Amino acid sequence: MPFKTPSLPEEISRLQSSLSGGSALLRSDAEVLARVLGGASYGRYGHQKYIAAQILPDTADEETLRKMARARLKRDRLAAQSATGAATVTGSVSAPIDAGTLLQRDDGVSFRVTATVKLSGVSGSVKLEALEAGPMGNTPPGTTLRFISPVLGVNERVTVEAPGLAGGVDQESIEALRARVIRSYRVIPHGGNASDYETWALEVPGVTRVWLVRHWMGPGTVGLFFMRDNDIDPIPSAEACAVVRAYIEQERPVTAELYVLPPLEKPIQYELKIVPDSSAVRRAVEAALIDLHGRESTLGGEILLSHIREAISGAAGERDHVVLSPPGDVTATRNQLLTYGGVLWR
Repeated sequence: MPFKTPSLPEEISRLQSSLSGGSALLRSDAEVLARVLGGASYGRYGHQKYIAAQILPDTADEETLRKMARARLKRDRLAAQSATGAATVTGSVSAPIDAGTLLQRDDGVSFRVTATVKLSGVSGSVKLEALEAGPMGNTPPGTTLRFISPVLGVNERVTVEAPGLAGGVDQESIEALRARVIRSYRVIPHGGNASDYETWALEVPGVTRVWLVRHWMGPGTVGLFFMRDNDIDPIPSAEACAVVRAYIEQERPVTAELYVLPPLEKPIQYELKIVPDSSAVRRAVEAALIDLHGRESTLGGEILLSHIREAISGAAGERDHVVLSPPGDVTATRNQLLTYGGVLWR
């Protein structure tokens, strides 16, 4: 049977009964002593409960959890990362732009030039990095930035190049760290099996989901696919793939030839009739479908029509619906990921 910690009133009552022994003459003194000793005893019970909670990662506090991570994973919380990318600059031929030059987005988020460049024509490309780490620096392509201070021979405005400034992530949350530590108990390292590759990829900041395909290019090869769901574009860029590959190369044993690749999107375009047909119900249905893809979409997997109907039925305010498209279950090939492609309302 599990041990039941007595409440403070229960502990005081127990001690008072033991100290007085049923004597009315001792009852007054026993009540005082029972409250003093009961408080001390209850505090010890609380301390023992706290110590017990530190044994396992699902109940440990932040300080103990981080110690577990350093011991089991050889690293603490994943650090925040700054968004990086490139922008197109226009101006006079041979105009220099020094490293450290500052630019700003219209909302006040600042960036710096990471490497000195000299325009070889009337336009050129500069590498940028957000001054502050985190997702605030992620910027879609086509966004206009402005130099904070004028640069001789260079126009004030620059345009973010495709695929945008990306890779900015917050420091790993405590709950995300907790999930990694719990996973280290459940998934034991095996010197380079599929779970090991998933573990290594998830240790790269920004990586949220990972899939491994054996024999990707034949025997002795491995294909690793991953997603960065918190980025503007969750499909990883070539630069993000290179970062993951470099990290895994320093962790894994010399075994299979490794390919790190982005999943190939296969959007599902929905065509629906809903009752009642209102903007609020439409938003709820779209949110339910997006959640369905987040929960069930896996590399080379499928999304069942019955689950699509279930998700729509669970949307707030929905009373009835008809799914016109897709007509049945949707299946992806081994390198495809089924993504949400929007809804056509009928």
